[in-house]
Amino acid sequence: MSEATSQVSYKGAFVYERSGSFSTHQVWHRSTDQVVTERLLQADGEPHEWVRRDGHVQCASSYSAGPVWDAASQSPQDVETLSQWYSLEVLGATRVANHAATVVSVKPRDNLRYAYELYLDSETGLLLKSLLINERGTLLERFQFTDLTYTDIADANLEPGAACLQLGVTLKGEQEQPDWQPGWLPPGFTGGPTDVRAFSVDEPAVSSRVYSDGMARFTVFVEPLGEDRLANDLRAQLGPTVAVSRKLNAADGVFLATVVGEIPPEAAERIAASFEPGLESVQ
Repeated sequence: MSEATSQVSYKGAFVYERSGSFSTHQVWHRSTDQVVTERLLQADGEPHEWVRRDGHVQCASSYSAGPVWDAASQSPQDVETLSQWYSLEVLGATRVANHAATVVSVKPRDNLRYAYELYLDSETGLLLKSLLINERGTLLERFQFTDLTYTDIADANLEPGAACLQLGVTLKGEQEQPDWQPGWLPPGFTGGPTDVRAFSVDEPAVSSRVYSDGMARFTVFVEPLGEDRLANDLRAQLGPTVAVSRKLNAADGVFLATVVGEIPPEAAERIAASFEPGLESVQ
């Protein structure tokens, strides 16, 4: 499944559901020399479009809305490592979008992550359908192809429309804030590199770091709060995605740390409560 994301090219349509809300999307996915370029177009409701290259959004029709599905996020580590945190079982065979599929159950060994039911193309390994389920057996998220064709993708199919705005994000060369790190992580989660960016020279830099256990992932954002940028601690959840914010006090100012991801709220709250400046996160 992990290899298929970077090795096969296809076009198709899929449905996405969370919290009882449905949306339909078209996707063009091209993989050449391990470089993945993908264009997503929402086919119902408000028109939204995104173009991504190697997982990074190049343009978007809305700064507030992001791609609802990221196939690259479902890229497990090797099974031996993953099985420390999940039990894996092949449930059987079925069909999805007219492709033969193998159904795999991925159940957590603790209450710090959710369960998955994955439907993989039996020939290519591509993820055709995914169900995300909480500890009570409630469906939190559904992704499912309704049409899929393996084919070469032309440049014209990846060209964004006029409403797809280039993201004016500037990478900061140096961090302009303390190196805040969570002091606690759920077992098995490790972090990638820290990225510090600002949308313009007038905006404060925001640092972000993605953490994953090979299946689930969350992102930690830390931003400075000036006198005119007040914020309160908060907790919100939409489908499988939880967001927990906590104000952090440092000698040189006040910061806001936000944990956003597809993990149980209790885990997100414990991560948010563990921040201290300059700490290396516990692995």
